[in-house]
Amino acid sequence: GQETDLPGTAFQTSRTGDVVTYTADVGGSTVTINYAIVPDSFISHITGSVSGAKAGSYLVVGLPQTFAATEPDTNDDRNSLAFAFLTKREAARNVSFHSLDPGEKQLVEGPVTWIVAKSKYFVVGLLAPKKGPEFTEATLIGGPRTTKVATRATGTVVIPIANGAFAFDMYAGPQEWKKLNALGRDFDQVNPYGWAFVRPLMQPIATSVIRLVLWMHSALNLSYGLVLIALGLLIRLLMWPLYQTSMKTSIKMQILQPELTAVQDKYKDDPEKQRTEIMKVYQSHGMNPLSPLLGCLPSLLPMPILLALFFVFRNTIEFRGVPFWWMSDLSVRDPYYILPLLMGASMYLISWMGMRNTPPNPQAKMMSYIMPAMFTLFLYREAAGLNLYYATQNLATLPQQWHLSRTRGMSKPKTATGAKEVAATPAAPALAKGKAKGQGKG
Repeated sequence: GQETDLPGTAFQTSRTGDVVTYTADVGGSTVTINYAIVPDSFISHITGSVSGAKAGSYLVVGLPQTFAATEPDTNDDRNSLAFAFLTKREAARNVSFHSLDPGEKQLVEGPVTWIVAKSKYFVVGLLAPKKGPEFTEATLIGGPRTTKVATRATGTVVIPIANGAFAFDMYAGPQEWKKLNALGRDFDQVNPYGWAFVRPLMQPIATSVIRLVLWMHSALNLSYGLVLIALGLLIRLLMWPLYQTSMKTSIKMQILQPELTAVQDKYKDDPEKQRTEIMKVYQSHGMNPLSPLLGCLPSLLPMPILLALFFVFRNTIEFRGVPFWWMSDLSVRDPYYILPLLMGASMYLISWMGMRNTPPNPQAKMMSYIMPAMFTLFLYREAAGLNLYYATQNLATLPQQWHLSRTRGMSKPKTATGAKEVAATPAAPALAKGKAKGQGKG
């Protein structure tokens, strides 16, 4: 095909209403480009023509090679620089600038529905028309680096010229979900949430959470800080039945365990008999060997939601510049680290309550210290809004965890435990001997 080269060309400009037209002669052909700017939006409908264009001609359009750092956390803003695109071959994909080595070239095979260059909160994107040919392909090239952080990269897209004409849409503005979603073509996925292997599960969860957050803010007239607190409480309330199921299974297993241990010891030399008797024990309690695993599943189901929320809240522009309590901006870290410390302390308290009235477990005790410390270190520099949500979740979990611990203590097999404790007491043999002597005299 023939490439139409426009950079460096002197265009004549005219304007009619909201349409700006550029015209120039390029290589003996008249090139016309019309920018129809949609009022009060960040959208332009771009159409054009190339007189005498041969079949197979195409236009190569470049994306921004960098964005100025505009956020308080400059490194985080620069590390967010990336390209994203959607093709007919695969779901939306993200390619960060730092994942491209200097000079490395990556071909994006078409048809391409849209492609963008973006920073943490802003995006410049090109979209193929809803009714018309899609982009042929795109090329991404890593830019030079003067520091460890990659701040430049080149992205170009090939746009076909059909019958001497071409068309596409351009969005240049904030990554506000409502605006992106209104464009259709799955353009709201310019921020593909999560890692590639879990994205099909997390993307719909993330979208649902964003919808709910925006609805609570507008319909209930709540500040975004209160929305995060309300959302944390709401999700904990919705998850309550799942945790109750897990709790009941845990208590049943605590009651069941002494019987299972006794059967395993009694028939340790007869595996076949051991399996038969173990099944009888499970059946007598209305359970089966898979019950412990099935009982754990309810507590694992919220994990995709928690992960999706992590990716959503750290990139939600609606939280940008929003003050709440002592924090001037929910999109940056807590200046006094109160929320991450509260999140870590409440996480430890949940673990401590979870170990009460259970058999001693050194590994579990060690993890009760390690996990809160790890999460605190991981989240202390993350957005205050994210820490606010997680801290609310943990505090809302405490009543249920306390109830679980109390119920577990009341469900202990006291008779069997009491007998073991008496037998292990040093005074017990002497007491038994005294009784024997008394009986002999009698």
